[in-house]
Amino acid sequence: MKNTLLIFALFFLQSCATVGMVPDDVSKIDFDAEEGKTGWSEYQQVETFHGYNAEQIYSAAKIGLGSSGFSLRKANKSKGVVIGEHGVTLHDWNVIAAVYFSEFGESTKVKVIVEGSKDIGLSGDVTSDGWTGKILKGMRQHLNDTYQSILKVNKSDIK
Repeated sequence: MKNTLLIFALFFLQSCATVGMVPDDVSKIDFDAEEGKTGWSEYQQVETFHGYNAEQIYSAAKIGLGSSGFSLRKANKSKGVVIGEHGVTLHDWNVIAAVYFSEFGESTKVKVIVEGSKDIGLSGDVTSDGWTGKILKGMRQHLNDTYQSILKVNKSDIK
């Protein structure tokens, strides 16, 4: 009986998503890589935020993770990363999400990577691909509610 419990505990611990599964620095991120489901339980999505700087995106990333139910695990503005952990869901032992950001001219690119647990389960991977969208939606809402982006208007369009 003890061996069975030990094997179950080891399997459980190995299948959990951990902070170490995602890169710890934006310099390791390819913003042009494939999006969508990119691994067993990994999802990636990229969005460009026009008119917002890295400081504003850093704050929005923490808000976006929090509004999606993630607890902050790591945040480093100089490394361009914010990492959160969701914990147990109906389909996962836990979920790790990382938001990476880098300024490109007057815009800031953001990449969200979500890693679910690596368990086999009866239905295989059922980690939700909606986490990336929920996090980005929370970020957009915070930015829209907090900052006014300066719009450049062509006066000939107003006529």
